Amino acid sequence: MNRTRSESCIGNCLLCGKCGSFAILEDYAAGTEHVEARQGFGAAVDIGTTNVVMALFDLRTGVCAARHSFMNPQRAYGPDVISRIGAAGHGALADMRRLIVENIALGIETLLDARVDNPQLEEIVAAGNTVMTHLLLGLSCESLGVSPFQPAHRPEEQFDFRDVFGVSTHSCPVVIVPWFAGFVGGDITAGLLSILPGAPERFLLIDLGTNGEMALYDHGRLTVTATAAGPAFEGSSHGGGASGVLDDLARLVREGAVDETGLLADSAPALFTQKEIRDLQLAKSAVRSGLEILLETAGLDYETLGPVYLAGGIGQALCVDSAVTVGLLPAELKDKVRAVGNASLGGAARLLLSPERARADMGKLFAAVSEINLADHPRFNELFIENMSFITPCTL
Repeated sequence: MNRTRSESCIGNCLLCGKCGSFAILEDYAAGTEHVEARQGFGAAVDIGTTNVVMALFDLRTGVCAARHSFMNPQRAYGPDVISRIGAAGHGALADMRRLIVENIALGIETLLDARVDNPQLEEIVAAGNTVMTHLLLGLSCESLGVSPFQPAHRPEEQFDFRDVFGVSTHSCPVVIVPWFAGFVGGDITAGLLSILPGAPERFLLIDLGTNGEMALYDHGRLTVTATAAGPAFEGSSHGGGASGVLDDLARLVREGAVDETGLLADSAPALFTQKEIRDLQLAKSAVRSGLEILLETAGLDYETLGPVYLAGGIGQALCVDSAVTVGLLPAELKDKVRAVGNASLGGAARLLLSPERARADMGKLFAAVSEINLADHPRFNELFIENMSFITPCTL
């Protein structure tokens, strides 16, 4: 049975991971960048498909004054972005917007109530994947559900509080972190902003959520892509949660209870159904194939690649040995993997606390970005078939 956060949560997904898709990751790798001090308080919001995490910051000191998190209530319309795109197209858009707007507004009041000095809210910065951002703003998601899966909207980055939340409780601006592409959202933009100040000139950022978003940064050039990983990694129906899914699968592969084609032996422990094994094969192959195409396009290989940053709760809980065993990650990258926690929240916080520097970096990223549409890439199908195996060849 999966635990909820209230049931003996230790608050560290890296050590635990047992909550699976119900784990709410509030920590991120905070930078040491100088705070551009100003008066008042600001709220950073990470709108995840599964969870929403919020933090209140003193804009003068940069200190985090309060935190709040909750499960995204839009889960009632499906666990992933595809199901919510479908629901929005069948009349649920207004209700999904209401659900997320009301709960974030309530979360903001919870953050402010944690202070006894009646703080003045000066700004809100919100980051999320492209679908979550569309639903927050009440924008049609229809174009995101059909090829070439691109957003039909490019909204302003800043709104009045009333325009987003429908009430005048506060008069502060609401900044929406912009997206790069249809399934490479503002959460990846924010993640890059969080990482850049302390990162080398070449690195890879991977968010192992339902979209499998990836961004390769190479000396000022940025290449992004996303894979249809689905909810397989989240482990919502698996007792071990996010980390336990890959750990148990790796054990079955090592013991021969799952063969190289993914066939589950009749004598295998009842840890997975055959369908769950297939779903994991599809997800891990999509991510691995996308990773390889990113590197090929950039003319890089595993040796020349810098650190591999894993963002989000799944990345934080991931056992790298298990990821290598099942072929999600190549063995050559094992010692390069770094968990960076909730980088999306960290990037939103950086836009609050060091807005001039963060916006300068964001401008450079958007000026240098190119997207790879894996569905149209001539190598994707070939690599996808190769990487389905649990004995994955090294191609780079």
